[in-house]
Amino acid sequence: MSIKSLTFLVFVLAVFCLYYGVQKTKLQKMVILAAGMVCMASMSSIAATAVAVLLVLSIYGIAIHMEDLIGKGKGAVSKAVKGWLALAVFLDIGMLLYFKFFKHTYVLLQEMLAAQNITLTRLVVPIGLSYYALALYGYLMDIYHKKYSAERDFFLFLAYVTYFPAIIEGPVNLYKKMAPQLRERHVFDGNKVVMGLQRGLWGYFKKVVIADRIGILVMGILQEETASGPLLLYAMVLYSFQIYTDFSGGIDVIMGISEMLDIKLTENFKSPLVSSSVTEYWARWHISLGGFMEKYIYYPIALNRRVMKFSRKIPNKYLSKAFSSALASFIVFIIVGIWHGTGWNYVVYGLYQAFFVAGAVLLMPFYKKMKSVLHINDKTLGWKIFTVLRTFSILVFGRIFIKSADLRGVGIFFQRLAADTSPHALFDGSIYQFGLDYKNVFLMYACILLVIAVDILHERGVRFRELLMQQGIVFRYIVYYAVIFAIIIFGIYGPEFHAADFIYQAF
Repeated sequence: MSIKSLTFLVFVLAVFCLYYGVQKTKLQKMVILAAGMVCMASMSSIAATAVAVLLVLSIYGIAIHMEDLIGKGKGAVSKAVKGWLALAVFLDIGMLLYFKFFKHTYVLLQEMLAAQNITLTRLVVPIGLSYYALALYGYLMDIYHKKYSAERDFFLFLAYVTYFPAIIEGPVNLYKKMAPQLRERHVFDGNKVVMGLQRGLWGYFKKVVIADRIGILVMGILQEETASGPLLLYAMVLYSFQIYTDFSGGIDVIMGISEMLDIKLTENFKSPLVSSSVTEYWARWHISLGGFMEKYIYYPIALNRRVMKFSRKIPNKYLSKAFSSALASFIVFIIVGIWHGTGWNYVVYGLYQAFFVAGAVLLMPFYKKMKSVLHINDKTLGWKIFTVLRTFSILVFGRIFIKSADLRGVGIFFQRLAADTSPHALFDGSIYQFGLDYKNVFLMYACILLVIAVDILHERGVRFRELLMQQGIVFRYIVYYAVIFAIIIFGIYGPEFHAADFIYQAF
């Protein structure tokens, strides 16, 4: 069952009707739980779902046992708590790493064993594991540090972990924010349902009309062995817009469904296209992942006693203060890289991002001095445009690491960039040979400009859904039907196209 399929839409409608039809809080919780189980089983397998449930059951039981031991407050008990915590983290993160690493070695093992006429059982990764494994880790840390009580209702805990919209591609939902909403009785609210439908439509438009259209051109260019350097760079620029409209489009659908169910999730994007630095970009992109990393990885490292003690030994006062922050940033982004994939290219991708984030911290005095010497006014529109384009360029080159299959592929890509620097292919009509004619390319450009404009206006405080709700019903329905027909007419689907999954669903 794909999130783009009619089956999924019918499934959501059925869940919606049952959810508001049962009225009672406990029954609504069970509807959410059942929906999560069905969604997980249909998108992965029954076996993978059983593995996920066993993991959740293990974390649930260990967390309760940890809390009971913490209540006794003795020295020997403290060691026992740490032991149980270590076991729970091993199960949680160990399962995540196992599936991530084994997924990439599965094909190699299959090829090696094929010569011996041995066939491996098909590996199916539990859907959403990369997201709820992090959420479970955060839950364990919070229980250990006594931030809140361990959940005693297993069905509520399982419903929280397997919440069906969020297991597809996030966001990373922390227990403290999500669980209380599952304990509440949710009454049908027409305005929230309409607002949720609006956001879902915009998400499908970004995915089906924009991202999948860009994807055809990007794939066509990157698979062309004779493509020139400028043409490859053009494809990577487009890929940056593809991954944004794909990921944010999927999140909009997920947030829209949740809004219809009166459940609020963590926002995952805040106009990342207007970011003036890589640091700012990561504060606006995949916010739930960044928030998790900041709370559970960055601060525990930056505020670690040994790290602080070592940093105080550094003679330079500024570097002494900045060292712990820079070190934590490097470790965080290495983890972010591995979270995206297990090849060395993903590790280098994390280091690439860390270089700019940590470098910005370490070189801040030099940066300020250079702006003063060069008399740069960083409040001007020109400087803002320059920094946005600079940041976007850095990100475009960084995505070469995750778009390539491995480090060798990265090297080949950069060789191809330098081998032929002729820009003629960008202007002689060659781009129309890669799956999109000039009409589709023009539509693609128009949609990209629309997304950029929406980001800029959002940054300036314009809220389109709120504005639309203030209009008359006739105007609102004209807009709704216009978007629906745009998706139907301009969407990329049908027998001649491959129904592409959401990119971040694979992470």
